[in-house]
Amino acid sequence: MTRSLIWGTVLIILLGAAVLAGRASQAPPPIKAASTAPVDTELARCRTVGQGDLACQAAWAAARDRFFGRPAS
Repeated sequence: MTRSLIWGTVLIILLGAAVLAGRASQAPPPIKAASTAPVDTELARCRTVGQGDLACQAAWAAARDRFFGRPAS
């Protein structure tokens, strides 16, 4: 009786380990592609221009608002 309980427990543990190992070998879900919105291209341009450009200041403000979930001003 005791021996069958031990073997049953070992079998359940091995089966669980096999299932977990099978899940770990699956490919991860695909990563969503980055957006190519006009704001993003403007921000790319602003990285080289600097902070003095008023259009860049507005683009950075819009990006901050979008990131923090605030409505666009």
